[in-house]
This record gives sequence, structure tokens and C-alpha cells, in this order.
Amino acid sequence: MTLRHPISILAAATLAAATLGAVGVTRASAASPAKVVRAALPVGAVQHIFVIDLENEGYSATFGPGSPATYLNGTLRPEGVLIEHYYGIGHNSLDNYIAQVSGQSPTLTTQADCAVNGFVYTDVTPGTPDAHQTANPGQVDGSGCVYPAGVATIANQLDAKYPPNPKTHVASWRGYDQDMGNDPTRDGGTPDPSGGTDCAHPSVGAPDTAEVATASDQYTTRHNPFVYFHSIIDQAAECSANVVPLGTLGANGTPSPLGHLAIDLSKSSSTPRFAFITPNLCSDGHDGTCAGLNSDGSNDGGLVGADDFLAHWMPLLLNSPAYRAGHMMVVLTFDEAEGDDSACCGEQPGPNTQAPGNAGATSDAAAPGGGQIGALVLDRRYIIPGSTDTTGSYNHYSALRSYEDLLGLTTGGADGLGHLGFAAAKGLAPFGTDVFNAKR
Repeated sequence: MTLRHPISILAAATLAAATLGAVGVTRASAASPAKVVRAALPVGAVQHIFVIDLENEGYSATFGPGSPATYLNGTLRPEGVLIEHYYGIGHNSLDNYIAQVSGQSPTLTTQADCAVNGFVYTDVTPGTPDAHQTANPGQVDGSGCVYPAGVATIANQLDAKYPPNPKTHVASWRGYDQDMGNDPTRDGGTPDPSGGTDCAHPSVGAPDTAEVATASDQYTTRHNPFVYFHSIIDQAAECSANVVPLGTLGANGTPSPLGHLAIDLSKSSSTPRFAFITPNLCSDGHDGTCAGLNSDGSNDGGLVGADDFLAHWMPLLLNSPAYRAGHMMVVLTFDEAEGDDSACCGEQPGPNTQAPGNAGATSDAAAPGGGQIGALVLDRRYIIPGSTDTTGSYNHYSALRSYEDLLGLTTGGADGLGHLGFAAAKGLAPFGTDVFNAKR
């Protein structure tokens, strides 16, 4: 049973009757509205949320003294609030990306970047709702990396509230992926009129050939979270309309006005409500020495390559009509901190990985915890420029909960209150007045 707009995964007591061989998707019982902790801004205060994920750096390396990320620290940090205690939820990369759009916790396969048995793009099986939904809200059981159609993402939530255009299939959300489809035989996808391909991913059960960067194509599937959900990729027309190439830089080093991101940001009316920007393996800092070129035309990766990307692309966001009007929030963070397994916010390991202390558990398999990475949040109206939040503690699940609250996604989900997966975890706090710290 394939559902167009899955809403939630039910408590275990109702699952046997609801699943009929698939994932149960009836609305969960809502808690008392008086007990709900929402993000500290009313619905509508923020109308557009853009998330940019970089790779593999801890807080002190990125934001500490001597960081090579000089544009991030010298130009962007004075414009927003730096959340000091912001954490990844696991290792390696893929599980952190998946968590940010769905609230699903790691599987052993997503922890390994879907690299089990040679980077094969496999379904999560059995993919059935976990029997202990109080402890594991919205979670499904299994191993693999592509979630069944009954598992919702924030994209599906937005589709239910703001249906896509029936002719163009353009939705209120978008994923922008740098270099996607530069080499169509490597990446897959359908041809995009502006160049590259749309909705690029392997066939289920096939090897993923877009894992290691090449000189001309540094896209990688595992940093594109939307293509790990059947609820998105099975809707081929919508996936192709909304999981699109980022665009390219012109000869002057500024984004081409013909790229998807540039076109969408040119007007507030065409700016997505939620967007996830995925730089390539050089521009996100994953590769220390890049197979291709960074945004400045060298092979420098790491924080240098990531900083170069921000210096070339962030002005496009900050000068956009939506941002200048005070309606857009931009979140810059990382997937994980290599070598740091610390966690926050009462994060639980989830049903598909071993808890710390279990016999045979490796460091990575002993979820939770992806280390302290920090996050820089920019917003012209509700944030004191150049401030630092040292009191709040957040992770990728907290961020998803915040996005849902801010965008008015307040029904359905694992708790009946709009929160997917572990974004519905008991006691989890969304962004509060420590983040939205400007007087209102």
C-alpha cells in the first residue's frame, strides 16, 4: 500500500490492525496542547527556512581561534547567533542527513553511509513500525538505507499542507544539490533543462556509483537526504521538479542567474518554504584535497573549501527579497564531528543500533551521538547579530522539530502534534528565546 502523503507511524497497540502488510499511518493520539513546547516564534514569523549542511568538523575546529573558515567567522557569524551546544545524532554522514528531514534514527546501514556490501542502495527491511512507540516515536525497524513509503519527511508534511502545483509539480520545498548530474551515467536522474539531472539516485538494489568525487562531478548521493525515502522518489514527477541541481558559478564567481537557486530566490513568491542545500564533496569540506575544483578554482577542501563555497553562495541568500524582508531563516551546520561521539538533549539510540555498553558494539554502532558541531542561525528580525547562545542545547532532531513548528506543521506526526520521528521525543526542546533572542 503506497500512500501519497504519509502522516505518521502509530503507537504499537494499533499497528497490527492498521498495517495490512505496510507501515501503519493513522494519526497518533495528541498530547494536551497546553503541554506542547513550540519554537519561540509564532507560525508565520518565519516563512522560509534554508538549511546548509557542511561536513565532518567539530565546533572548536570550525569556530575556534585559528579556524581557516574566515568568511564564516568574519562575515557570517557577526550576522547571526552561534549555537555553541548543537550536536549531530550519529556517525557517519547519511544518518545525520536523514534525521534532519524525517526524525528517523540511524540504522547500521545508514551509519555506514549505505556502504554495506559495496555501496548498494538498499531498502530498509523489514521496514515495519517499531513495537515500542513510546520509547521510539515514529521509528521503523530494519537495516538498509531507503525508507518505505509510509515514512514521512518534512517534504511530505509540507505537501499535505501546501499541495504541489498539479501541472508543474513544483512544491513548497526543494533540495538543491551541487554538481548533481554533471555526469548523468554516474549520478542517474532525469535531465534538467538548466544542466545536470533531477532526483538523481541509483535504482533500488543497485550499486551507488556517486560515492567518490571525480574531477568533473563531485556530487554524492549520501548527502542528498530526500532520495532515501520512497515517499519522495516514488513520486517521480514531483521528485524531479523539486530535487534539483544547485546551479553554477559564472566567470565572475557569482551564481549564474539561470540556476535553480538563483531563480527561486529572485522573488519571495518563488522562494521555497523549506530548502536543503547540499554542496558537493569539495564545497562541503568532506574531501581534504578535492578531485575537482572548489569555488575559488583550487583543489583545497576541508574548511577552506567549505568557506569558499559560503563566500560565493551566501550573498545570494542574504540579498534575496525573502531574507531582506525578514521572512527567511538560514541554518548553517555540519553533519557530525569526526572523532566525537558526544550527544545531547536526552537522545536515545533508537531501535536499529546497539546501545552503549552492549557486547560487540563498536563506537559508531553505539549510537547515539554525533559530536558537538555548532550551528549558525541567521535571521534579520528575530536574532541579535553577532550573539552566541551558550545556554541552549540542540541537535538535528531539535532542529527538525523547530522547522515543523515555525512552518505551521502542527498536526499529525508521531505525536499528533506535527513532529516526525525523534523530533517527537518526550522532553525535546525546539529553538527557544536563547536562539530567537531579539526583542519583539
